[in-house]
Amino acid sequence: MPHITRIATAVVQANFQWTYVRIYSNAAGGLYGTGECFFAPGLCQIIEALSEILIGEDFNHIEKLVEKMRWAASGAGSQAGIVWNAISGIEAALWDLKGKYLGVPVWQLLGGKFREEVRLYLDCHAAGALECLSPLLQPTPPMWDAERLTTNLSREDIIRASADRAKHMSDFGYTALKFDLDLPGSTFDSPSGYALRAKDIDWMVSLTCALREAVGPEVDLAMDAHWRYRANDMLHVAKALEPYRLLWLEDPVPPHDEQGLRYLRHQTATPVATGENLQLRQGFWNLIVNDLCDVITPDLQKAGGLAEGKKIADMCAAVNKPFAPHMIGSPVALMASAHVGVTIPNLLVCEFHAHDVPFFHDLVEGGTEAWFRPGWVKPLDGPGFGIELNERVGERYQLAGSTWFDERRG
Repeated sequence: MPHITRIATAVVQANFQWTYVRIYSNAAGGLYGTGECFFAPGLCQIIEALSEILIGEDFNHIEKLVEKMRWAASGAGSQAGIVWNAISGIEAALWDLKGKYLGVPVWQLLGGKFREEVRLYLDCHAAGALECLSPLLQPTPPMWDAERLTTNLSREDIIRASADRAKHMSDFGYTALKFDLDLPGSTFDSPSGYALRAKDIDWMVSLTCALREAVGPEVDLAMDAHWRYRANDMLHVAKALEPYRLLWLEDPVPPHDEQGLRYLRHQTATPVATGENLQLRQGFWNLIVNDLCDVITPDLQKAGGLAEGKKIADMCAAVNKPFAPHMIGSPVALMASAHVGVTIPNLLVCEFHAHDVPFFHDLVEGGTEAWFRPGWVKPLDGPGFGIELNERVGERYQLAGSTWFDERRG
């Protein structure tokens, strides 16, 4: 019987901590599958704990194994939370392994294609400079390029830099862009929330206006509020942004504030998107059936896995809502998301967040030229995800203190 023999992890420090999980098997040729998890504190330790109940299992029965992990972790909060970051990465690795074992691409296992390519929107950060954040979303100088971090730009400088960035990226080939509306200099550590004053709202509107003027109507433009604010404050913003015909206004209120979403959804023509902080079909149920937003944006590296993401997309399709995966990971996460994206009818666009990471395209064997171009990614026809990590490059940018698929584990 084909079965799992070992599970190991590796972490690359990029703009975020890209955490990989690799599942080894007894299949001929030493087949293994590689997946990627959304970052979280203590993530590798959670994966190691989960491996105890997976060793010896037949890797072909993916959804059964996901349920096994869910129930095993039920006392640790497996209805939501960072345990699903771990399970999602494990699930992706299982799809990669099964595809290799059967000699077919993951998109074939998920039902076949609606399209050949997945359209990407580029997350351009706050003002065009490369950000690097810890698992607690705190600024962290990367060991490889600390000088590229944003440093104390004024509000006026941010608007100018963002407009220049938007024009440059649209000229580069991207047809959809996203920028941050968060107040300059704010970090995710306020104990009392974030309130908007009139001058803050004016600044957000000025930023959006400058971006739209820079790229014109041909480029789709989304704005991200990172779930910081209160609904009434954001209603002033959403109403003022209506003339700029946004692709969406993302995460205007905290994930739990369903009434705030309802309030915004019914009082502005600006489309509202949310979902990156929710998990499983249960987490998205109210959003979808109660019509609380316009666009659903799960992150497939933490929402429960690729099969779960496809089921969430099906729920969206049932009520005629578009599906737009959040994605801030490496080529592995991007390719996994794209394999799902080609298999659903209601895909709008998928996020790409690593344009400025200097080693992004070198992190996979053979580079990305065969399947990536600015604004588009094309899932490959090879077995599994069709790509492999470049081990030499990965180890070069390995997170200090972490292991690289430690052979001693398992």
